[in-house]
Amino acid sequence: MLAESSTIIANDDLYPIVTAIGCCILTTYTILPWSLNLLNLPPIQVIFRTIRKAIFFLPAQLVLVAWLFRRAFISTKWTAYNIKNANDDDDDAVESILSAVIHQVLIPIEHVLQDQFHQQTYYYSTSLSVAKGAVFLCSDALGLFLLYAVASSLWSLYRTSWKEFKGQIMSAMVDFLSELPFVRREIEKEERKMMADLESSLKDPNRKVTRTLPEHGTEANVLIADLQKRGKAEDMKWENGMVSGTVYCGESSHTDLLNAAYAAFSLSNPLHTDIWPSVNQFEAEVCAMTASFLNGGNADVVGCISSGGTESIVLAAKAHRDYFGRRNGIRKPEIVSCYTAHAGIDKACDMLDIRNVKVNFDPKTFEVDVDAMERAINADTIMIYASAPNFPQGVIDPIEKLSNLAVKYGVGLHVDCCLGGFVLPFGRRMGYDIPCFDFSIVGVTSISCDTHKYGYASKGTSVILYRNKDLRRAQYFAYPEWTGGLYSTPTIAGSRPGALLACAWASMMSMGEDGYRERAKVILDTTQSLAKQVASIPGLRLLGEPKSMIVCFGSDDFNIYRVGDAMAHKGWSLNSLQRPACIHLCVTIPVAKHADRFVQDLKEVVQKILAENGGANKKEGGTAAMYGKAGSLPAGPISELLKSYTDCMLTP
Repeated sequence: MLAESSTIIANDDLYPIVTAIGCCILTTYTILPWSLNLLNLPPIQVIFRTIRKAIFFLPAQLVLVAWLFRRAFISTKWTAYNIKNANDDDDDAVESILSAVIHQVLIPIEHVLQDQFHQQTYYYSTSLSVAKGAVFLCSDALGLFLLYAVASSLWSLYRTSWKEFKGQIMSAMVDFLSELPFVRREIEKEERKMMADLESSLKDPNRKVTRTLPEHGTEANVLIADLQKRGKAEDMKWENGMVSGTVYCGESSHTDLLNAAYAAFSLSNPLHTDIWPSVNQFEAEVCAMTASFLNGGNADVVGCISSGGTESIVLAAKAHRDYFGRRNGIRKPEIVSCYTAHAGIDKACDMLDIRNVKVNFDPKTFEVDVDAMERAINADTIMIYASAPNFPQGVIDPIEKLSNLAVKYGVGLHVDCCLGGFVLPFGRRMGYDIPCFDFSIVGVTSISCDTHKYGYASKGTSVILYRNKDLRRAQYFAYPEWTGGLYSTPTIAGSRPGALLACAWASMMSMGEDGYRERAKVILDTTQSLAKQVASIPGLRLLGEPKSMIVCFGSDDFNIYRVGDAMAHKGWSLNSLQRPACIHLCVTIPVAKHADRFVQDLKEVVQKILAENGGANKKEGGTAAMYGKAGSLPAGPISELLKSYTDCMLTP
């Protein structure tokens, strides 16, 4: 029997096996999906995910049990054989029991199974060979591990895009080379040089640096004078309206209100509900007010306040992982997002061990490719990520089409509305050409919306909304076994500054719907006007259709980063973007007051660059050189450069 079980599949049988496998693949990916659509049944991904929840471990368990039974059976027969032929002084009772079990139970069972096996496979030589091969592999634990490893590797390779695969190879090569001593020395040398350059370009060489506690405490009036001096000097950089985004309101009366609200609750912490119940009330009311213009008439929408847009995205990913992932038995969850999605979703997936499957965007409209996103969805997908608008080009993804995918495949749909949450809803109400993106679309399960941007609150607050309480509960962390007591928090942080919640509440109460409408109109009108004027400048071209607060432009005639550097010399702080190379201006209330100056300065800069023949013979510097170098290097070294920059910022 052992000899039979180790029979190797004959070469003549390989052709029908390959044919059978090909037919299975063809059926799974062509005929079966077509049949399911015809019968109005769920997609194959949903069916597989549903049945997998119940039988995920069953095949592995059956194979393992079969292997263990076979090993135990062979060992028992071998032991009985030795007992029978050893003629030693062992207990006759033990020998009798073993002999009875073997001859009366195990051997008859084996004979029956063999008979059934040969009867069923007599006329199917291919099946017989495959079965023998499977028995051979299952007879060896190494074979089981080999099968699992090969299947996992093939599946991972199938799910990996060429860009991901190339990035992984390049990262592995860079990691290997960086371990070589002479390469490591050169890297450290370049890093020290770069740190020195960053230090000189980003920090004031005459600044006062404090590295240790003062021996004696500094008087309050001295500290306040120092803080006010620094703040006044640095506020001048945005008060002149020449900074993209960053400060979204800047009205002195509103700033005074926020400062007063912060002072009133400067010591509060929403973790202590018994001491500061008003702070919890502020949070609940801010979420309710935000939901009132985003819930699409759905009264079940709920939310909470996070520290910013990135944390809201992380919380949404966590909630979807726990809600959709665990309910559907998904062990390796995946999120599908576009390359234009905010980097916060990449950070969330890195933190939560979720695979972020990236899909391309339309090169003309910069909207996510819906067909590519559907192809990327599988049985492990828990969430689709969409933007309204995206940060680079300010384009609103086709949320309704993505909603149809979410409903079809039974996954969540998160809408990143961090930038547009307090502009787009009021713009729609005023008749601007803004597509629907909120909870009125049935597939939308969560929306992130920053109160510290166009909600005009102090920095450090964002609202994350969910379609229902079950989804919100999935973002919580609860730990009942801590010796310090029962512990539960709604967000990543434990203690949170209650003063910022008070500021968000005060900002929304003071603005009111009419205040947000008025400012949204200024933002949208200024954006439309700037877009038309920028598009008319020779040498520049608009990227994306400006329906929000972003004016994004590039050039086919020269390096667009040169425009950013030249505008910086004129005092403007714009956002440099990549893939494709472009620059954008995020319109705010301060920027809107200086829109004419922006257009005039931009025209002068572009004309000068064109007069220099596009700067073809001019050595690149500043942002142009930095992004040029970034485009020529793999992701690994660029990540190290970014970490060095962060190190510099954290050094006194």
